[in-house]
Amino acid sequence: MKKVFFFTLFIWMTAAACNKQEINVPKGTWKMVRMQMVEGKKVTNYFSDRYRISQTKVWSGNNFIFVGKYQVDTITSYRYGVGTWTLKGNMYEENIQYHFDAAYEGKKNMIWLEIKNDTLLHIFPVNDLGEANKTRHYVEKYVRVE
Repeated sequence: MKKVFFFTLFIWMTAAACNKQEINVPKGTWKMVRMQMVEGKKVTNYFSDRYRISQTKVWSGNNFIFVGKYQVDTITSYRYGVGTWTLKGNMYEENIQYHFDAAYEGKKNMIWLEIKNDTLLHIFPVNDLGEANKTRHYVEKYVRVE
């Protein structure tokens, strides 16, 4: 009887381990729906009548890419970035290979990342404890694209 119990327990644990899904790992395509810059107590919303932003970010394996079109009044700019990433808990680190601002190329970007259902939240820059820079940080909200 003990053998049957332990065999059943072993099969159950093996099946549970095989079906384990990484629910908080970014994968697939996500569309930005909100971007804010926080400077002390001042919050600037970049989705408004003055700012028109369309940005998509895609994760595949340990690679990411983002591309976006930003319109402020009558000025249009395009933004992009490509690199690899790692995730430990909510601490997400990007290793940037290509970026619209060449100063970021070869740099690492520490981000607090949280996924709940089909919503992804990015807060950056953060320190090693995941605390946002109090002088200035950004909050980006993405929704999963079906």
